[in-house]
Amino acid sequence: MNTRIGIAFLTSLLTPFSMTTAGDGILGAKNALRPPSAKDALRPPSAKDVIQPSPKSSKEIIPVSPGSPAGRWTLGVGISWRSIGDIDFSTGISSFNIPSIFQPSSIPVPGIGPAEGPFARAYDNGFVRPDARATRTTDYGYDELGQIQGDTLSFTASGGENQEVTRSSSAAATGWNEEADRVSAPYLKLRYQGELGNGWSAGPSIHVSFAEINGMRRGLNTLSARAQMDTFDIAATDVYDISGLDLPREVPYTGAPNIVAPLVPNQPVAGSRVFSPTLRTSDVALWYDTVDESLDLDTWSLAFGAEASYRFENRFYASMGAGFALNVASWKAMRSDQLLQQINNGAPLVIDSSSADNIGSSILWGFYLQASAGYQLNESWSLEVNLRQDYTEDLSGNVGSSSFDVDLSGFSAGLGLGYSF
Repeated sequence: MNTRIGIAFLTSLLTPFSMTTAGDGILGAKNALRPPSAKDALRPPSAKDVIQPSPKSSKEIIPVSPGSPAGRWTLGVGISWRSIGDIDFSTGISSFNIPSIFQPSSIPVPGIGPAEGPFARAYDNGFVRPDARATRTTDYGYDELGQIQGDTLSFTASGGENQEVTRSSSAAATGWNEEADRVSAPYLKLRYQGELGNGWSAGPSIHVSFAEINGMRRGLNTLSARAQMDTFDIAATDVYDISGLDLPREVPYTGAPNIVAPLVPNQPVAGSRVFSPTLRTSDVALWYDTVDESLDLDTWSLAFGAEASYRFENRFYASMGAGFALNVASWKAMRSDQLLQQINNGAPLVIDSSSADNIGSSILWGFYLQASAGYQLNESWSLEVNLRQDYTEDLSGNVGSSSFDVDLSGFSAGLGLGYSF
């Protein structure tokens, strides 16, 4: 039946129980037990029968307007794997001074005097000493006949020493690079999605993430030096002119001053002295530095953006987002230098050291692009995977004589769980 007939039928059923006498309000038993007639059942209620609200009660009626599409907040948490932190270090030259432990020196051959002029000269295999004569003498002696060669008489003497030192050094800045590391980065995400219709929704989003980046390199070298000291034994040879002389053949021969004997010149032939060096030892000293560098970097990223999502088959959705990112980087860089000395292939010995550290923080701007896909587990919970590309300013800093740059742009893939309310 239609609505009006139903209301009439219900009214007719309730009328016997609601009617009272005018005097005492007691129901008539006859009327109470009398069923309604078909006429009464089908009679539509009149305007008089329908209860009308009083003017006093009209303000209590709350009109319900057609509902607009409702938006939902989603709070998500997850972890992403980021390829981030390409570190480029420029290592400056150490500031050490190389010691000079070797010094050149020379010890002349003893006993042979100057190369020219009269002098009492003593050799290993003889002697020549001036006597009363002006330019010649009989005060000479020699040990072997082999010292007489034609018109010359030669003598040799040893005992001289010469130390020659050669040095070389080089210094050059170096550097190292550590490619982007794959680090795990927890994140927190809050977004609002307002319904647009036909499965589409859109709204703002906030994304907070944290990443830790570390880099280290040991044993870098910027400075090296080498010193070699060669020690020579020095022997000298003097030659005397004995042209026209017949020297005694009995050896060893020992003459005396002012005797009857061949007169030998009391000084060597001018320019005839020859020195013969014989290498005795070589000492080599090496110096080199070793540099250790490290960088510890913590980054917080706060991203503000917008996302648009499309839902299909009721449970699956895909979204695209973009926005700006504020990155706060806190870093600590350290450099440690040592100067080592090694002599004659011995064990290296640390003879000097220095260190430097620097702490800083930077605010870096960037933007991001993100794509996500998710599955609605139930009314409140959802599972989401996302891909994100960040473009961020480079971080720059220095420590000691070194400087560094860190590329904080990178790609990430994440997995998270969301709660909608």
